[in-house]
Amino acid sequence: MSRLFYILIVATISIIFISNPFMRYPYDMWAHLIAIDNPFDYTTIPEARQLWHSIWREIFNIISIKSSDILLRAKIIHITQTLIAFGAVYLFSIVVVRNIYINSSKLHQQYMAFWSTVIWFTIFATFSMHYHHTWIMWYSISYQITLPLFWYITALTLILFLEKPTRVIKVFYILQIIAISLFIIQIHSMEYIYYLFYLLSLSLIFYRETLSIIKKYFYIILPIFFIILLYAKSYQAEDTRLLDYLSRGEFREIYNLIFYEGDIIVSGLNRASSSINELMYVILIFTILTARYMMRSRVYLFLILTSLFILVPLFPFTAGVSALITKINVVHRIYYSSSLYTLLPLSIYYLSIKYNIKKIEPMYIFNISMATIIISTILYSKYLSHSHNYYKNIQSLKQSIEGSKVKFNLSDNNIATIGDELKIYKKSYPEALFYARGDVAVVLKYIYRENVYWRGRRGEPSLDEFYKYCNINELKECILFNRVETLPPYQPYW
Repeated sequence: MSRLFYILIVATISIIFISNPFMRYPYDMWAHLIAIDNPFDYTTIPEARQLWHSIWREIFNIISIKSSDILLRAKIIHITQTLIAFGAVYLFSIVVVRNIYINSSKLHQQYMAFWSTVIWFTIFATFSMHYHHTWIMWYSISYQITLPLFWYITALTLILFLEKPTRVIKVFYILQIIAISLFIIQIHSMEYIYYLFYLLSLSLIFYRETLSIIKKYFYIILPIFFIILLYAKSYQAEDTRLLDYLSRGEFREIYNLIFYEGDIIVSGLNRASSSINELMYVILIFTILTARYMMRSRVYLFLILTSLFILVPLFPFTAGVSALITKINVVHRIYYSSSLYTLLPLSIYYLSIKYNIKKIEPMYIFNISMATIIISTILYSKYLSHSHNYYKNIQSLKQSIEGSKVKFNLSDNNIATIGDELKIYKKSYPEALFYARGDVAVVLKYIYRENVYWRGRRGEPSLDEFYKYCNINELKECILFNRVETLPPYQPYW
């Protein structure tokens, strides 16, 4: 069984390497790729959040990946950040598993953590415009690597809180938590709110231990608290409206906004129709079956409490409060903070041991049961469910491996064709300013490094605007790049 586990790990990592990022133009990943190339080129990313882009720009400079290799850059970021996500979620899973099933073997704990990680990759998804994709497909090329980092520092916090690492390890973990906290706060602070709520949940469940730690280490905790607070005040890209209203004592306004915006969110802005899927209900059923027996573990109780975060966007009050803390249009992302994905392996392992009448190796029962449940859920989602959401999640990951439905709108052959046509144009017009449809324009500008009349990935300037621009600036070589008959049709997502 141990050999099988390592085969599964290697196979999973191999799949990550052959997977393809979601690259349809002009979705958000293009804003990030463009900002890495040039942060001032019609991007609307706050300056504070450009730290992520600066880091990747420096990495690409060091390894000599030119900005014209923008598609290669995308692939590198996708693979790297997917691997980070896999490692972070697996670490969180293994930490909670080994602190619930303390006496189980290390191999059994690893299998439970592995299945939890697989579920994480498949359970969180949403629909936007024309596409339904899992979290990793939407955000693998984004500064929202902060979500996996949230799982990572939460795992380190649990180790410090629940286990007994050496003093050197403690210092090493604390320094990581501080550094990553500052990073998250600067580039996408929403995930740090998740971390604070996880800390609050942990403190409430382990309140005696929390008070003991505060009394013992207050001289360390207080400076760290003030460092993070001052950093958040200085570098956070956006302020929360809730604090603004509280500081002005506008409590009636808070009350009215909570229910007004909460109703808007619940009416459809929470994206429940695409985010809530069949596996979530399966997890609920098995959790109800086993929770009575597992509640003796306070770590399990912590998971139950934090898994309930998935309910936040579904009710007007909690959704409205969240809108004041964050923004009304991002409350649906709170689904991703839920620890729900860890519960099914914990339940199935418990049942595999409790009802193992014939004394079969529990891992055989566990692995077969997990595979059967997930496959059955996929089939139910595909053929019987009204939403088909979990099946769509699996299809999203399948498309990532196949590539054709998630890659950039234009194939390598299409890009080569554009390059051939470009050479013809350049013979007659060496100083040309080109006008082209969106996907062709981005190829000309960011792959072939040509001068293009371009107003950002969301901009669709008309041909009249182009010619007016040329007339005002007295440009003579204004060229409509219209040799696109062989290219697939293009339509912006709006």
